[in-house]
Amino acid sequence: MANLNWDHTMISTNDDEAVAIQLNRAGLSFKAGGEHKRWGTGNYLGYFGLNYIELITVSNEEKAKTIKREDGSAVYDAIRDYFAGKERFNTIAIRSDDIEETHENLVNENFPVSDIEEGQRITPDGELIKWKIFFINDVIDNDFPYPFFIQWKGTDVQREESLRNKGIIKAHTAGNLIVQEAIFISRKLENDVKLWEKLLNKEAFLEDGNYIFKLGEKRLIFKQGNQSHLSALNFIGANEEIAGTQLKINDIVFNFHSKNIKKR
Repeated sequence: MANLNWDHTMISTNDDEAVAIQLNRAGLSFKAGGEHKRWGTGNYLGYFGLNYIELITVSNEEKAKTIKREDGSAVYDAIRDYFAGKERFNTIAIRSDDIEETHENLVNENFPVSDIEEGQRITPDGELIKWKIFFINDVIDNDFPYPFFIQWKGTDVQREESLRNKGIIKAHTAGNLIVQEAIFISRKLENDVKLWEKLLNKEAFLEDGNYIFKLGEKRLIFKQGNQSHLSALNFIGANEEIAGTQLKINDIVFNFHSKNIKKR
């Protein structure tokens, strides 16, 4: 059975560099990631171990306007947010160590999945980064995107060692930060949780009226709400200056804690 982990979080921005500057001022290290030439987008990346945050924006408006959902649903949503002037959480990427098996499982569950493709971007120093990826060509509910699925070359251990050696994974001024939780708000809570159980091939458990998926040491938490969307990220490892605070940039919300938020 394929092993699934929370790989990264995609955030739609109007100006990825401007948002990265605000985050860097708060003690979170973000650097330019590169461009996706095929989509007309670019990004800044902040690493918290292997789990990272991607600030995505449009770098080529003419190219971006040609992109359809079938070309990459998460990227399509980011482009749509850009032209609507929205800065907010987009969706999360789920890392699989056997993307072909994961893809087959979702095909068998009748999800409208795209084909597995080779993705790539060019870093500012000219390095070509490649991965395998597939999307789901739909939304869960109105403005609620599906996650997408990705597989990187090599094992997690090999990749983390390489990223640390390159200085990409490093300490943050604000502390030894780890993204521990993603908070999702859902207006159709039980229906959405059942769908995510199929997506993750894992059962959620109920606690304090919320549904929780454990992916390693990380958690995806689903709460009842009046809308459906990813609403916040919870960090642990924050130093004294930032612990207990919240950082909000438009509809992007980061909550900082010094220790594990709660043992579940």
